Amino acid sequence: MNKIGIWAPLRYANVGDDMQAIAFAKHIQKQGYEVKLFQLDEELAKLYQLESVSTVNELCKDVNLVVIAGGALLTPFKWYKRILNKAAREYETDFKNLFLATNKYPNVKFCAISMGGDGQVKKPETWFSRWRIKFFRSPAFVDGTVRLVGDVVQMKQAFGKNFIYHADMLFRTPDFFEPKPLPPTNKIRVCLQLKKGRYLDKQLLADIHRYAEEHDDMEFHFITTHMLKIGLTYQYMPNKTSKNIFLDAYKSPNQLLGVLASCDIIMTSMLHVGLMGLTVKTPFVSYRGPGKTKSFLKSIGGEWAILPENISFDELRMKVFTKKKDDLFAQYNIKVINDMINDSLNQYDFCKNTVIKLG
Repeated sequence: MNKIGIWAPLRYANVGDDMQAIAFAKHIQKQGYEVKLFQLDEELAKLYQLESVSTVNELCKDVNLVVIAGGALLTPFKWYKRILNKAAREYETDFKNLFLATNKYPNVKFCAISMGGDGQVKKPETWFSRWRIKFFRSPAFVDGTVRLVGDVVQMKQAFGKNFIYHADMLFRTPDFFEPKPLPPTNKIRVCLQLKKGRYLDKQLLADIHRYAEEHDDMEFHFITTHMLKIGLTYQYMPNKTSKNIFLDAYKSPNQLLGVLASCDIIMTSMLHVGLMGLTVKTPFVSYRGPGKTKSFLKSIGGEWAILPENISFDELRMKVFTKKKDDLFAQYNIKVINDMINDSLNQYDFCKNTVIKLG
């Protein structure tokens, strides 16, 4: 039986990367292939009964194809960030290792599926390391798919690759992960994924904690998108929990998806959290999120869900938190969302065809 390698930056135990890699692994297994994943968390590997390897050499050995499972491979980093920021340095080192593997394993092809960027065309020498550029321009790196239309042009102009667009593969999340719901409650449940620093209004946060202490009609579930053991601390976590303040740190895709499904509204600064919420019929609003999140919301008729940067808690409570879940969801363009969910299947068909052709 042939084996397929799956690469993603999984050492950070990020729910979006984990979901993409595991979903593709399960999809490829259905086609009759074995799989091995690069640096999948040990607990997740055991939970989903998947093989995890620790090095690129182990990943490429004995395979003809490595599927690059999405991830923000087109994330731009200026030169000084690639030097000063630890995560950025590690990220560019990943591309160095991948490029070196194209020489060491000349028969292996690398195919990125549902790859992410910001949809903007950028000069590669300004925003990407030489290793990332070499890897993307390598003949071993074959044409794949992106999840933002603008990235089609980026891949063609900067790297000479003919990528195609399909909606994000995570629109099919419930096909691969069954949500583990929270215990039922009569209270309104608000899910909060908030970044620290300039992304967070301290007064808004204080008002949330004050309301949770003085009232008993709402629960606030703060989530993280990385496992706590990874040690990344850029997302806000409450110092202590209470009857209405909860910390639901990411433990597994099923667990976090269950939190999102159990809540009435999601307030997030990350697009992937919002997308996962939509797949389980939970509406989301963007709080100080990036441009791609705002563009996405506009594409589904969700201008109403782009929050003013200095919105107060009272405004949030009246305009968003206390509205019925179904009524909020109905304000999106449901047809467009359903079209995206259907188009997302093409990511998996592309994966299947690539595995048959190159695996």
